Amino acid sequence: MNSDAIMRRKLSALALEYQSALQVFLSRGPRASLRKARELGRKAVALGIETLDLARIHERALVAVIASGSKGTHDKPIRRAGAFFAEAITPIETTHRTATEASVRLGQLNKTLRRRSAELAASNRELKREIVRRKQVEEAL
Repeated sequence: MNSDAIMRRKLSALALEYQSALQVFLSRGPRASLRKARELGRKAVALGIETLDLARIHERALVAVIASGSKGTHDKPIRRAGAFFAEAITPIETTHRTATEASVRLGQLNKTLRRRSAELAASNRELKREIVRRKQVEEAL
């Protein structure tokens, strides 16, 4: 089985798990935990899923849950589903923020490295000139 087929299977499994977790979350009302949403977000990160991909999974899951009549009895299901989605994308957004910060820091380190490399090259050139001068002085003596 090729990697695309494996990825499609993993995405499909995640989508089914997401739909099931959303349905349970909505049916439990205010006492429902968002722990499963965070877990699904971490799985999405591990699969390399981006925010928009997870948004599509969420949309399909929500449509399926509402169509099945499992809207939840204690809260407005759409608003609660939004809270579930917001929790699910948190690991993705955190990963993006961390990657952006790491990229900025890497850029700063590369700039410092280039500056120090230039300084070292200049120092090496000066050292070579000093060696030539000393040899010339030695030969003159």
